Amino acid sequence: MDILIQKVVEEVIRRIKNQPKKAVVLFTGASIGFRQSMDSLLKLHKDGWQLKVVLSDDGMKVLDPEAIKKELNLDVIYHSGNITSQRELYMNADMFIIGSMSVNTAAKLAVGITDTVLLSLINHGFMAGTPVVAAQDACNPDDPKRAELGMGKAPEKYRQMLHENIKVLHDFGMQLVNAEDLYETCSGNVPVKREVQKVEKINVAVTKQSVMNPEVPVIQGECVLNKKIISRTDILKVQGAKVVKIPADAIITDYAVEAIHSFGLQIIRI
Repeated sequence: MDILIQKVVEEVIRRIKNQPKKAVVLFTGASIGFRQSMDSLLKLHKDGWQLKVVLSDDGMKVLDPEAIKKELNLDVIYHSGNITSQRELYMNADMFIIGSMSVNTAAKLAVGITDTVLLSLINHGFMAGTPVVAAQDACNPDDPKRAELGMGKAPEKYRQMLHENIKVLHDFGMQLVNAEDLYETCSGNVPVKREVQKVEKINVAVTKQSVMNPEVPVIQGECVLNKKIISRTDILKVQGAKVVKIPADAIITDYAVEAIHSFGLQIIRI
């Protein structure tokens, strides 16, 4: 009987170990570090992880839900418009992974604000004691990409405040890592130690590369965006052009306007 019980215990342990990991992946409207996070998620997916991806309202505007769904081979991308039960999302989740955390999200979480679906899900992770791992690139004021985009000139006091938000989240138990280290961290491995680059030491030219599709060729001269609503994703795809022509009645989102200014594009309505 003892031998039989031991074999049953061993089989149960074997099956538990072989069960695929389940994670709720959350994306805000931040684009810095997005590509690196996607690369990490692809590795987790290949390892057999079951991923449920949730985009914030801003994430739905800035990122490309269909591209994410296709790349990660998902049936659905969740957002505030199609979530009927948060419990079904986080039930049995082994981990919450924040693929891109904006400055706004970090600030709200640091003071306990949970006024959106995405923030509410992260709050559940905290309250349930589920590990929460986040890519800090977009909320880190010293991230090199921020300097390249012309956003590395914040006053010292403001930078200190942003760093304090990150420290508070760390004190909450959140693991904050660079996006390129998400895979190693989520897999339980120790990420490669990297030297921290400070914004004030960076002096590089602006690189123009699409967030969603780095293989899109750089467009020179002028181009036409024949769309009724121009999003940040659209601008990222034509950022190499000097002049972008759009329909006279086209609506440009706030994030697209920000990208237009960042890349110094001239917009002409036709």
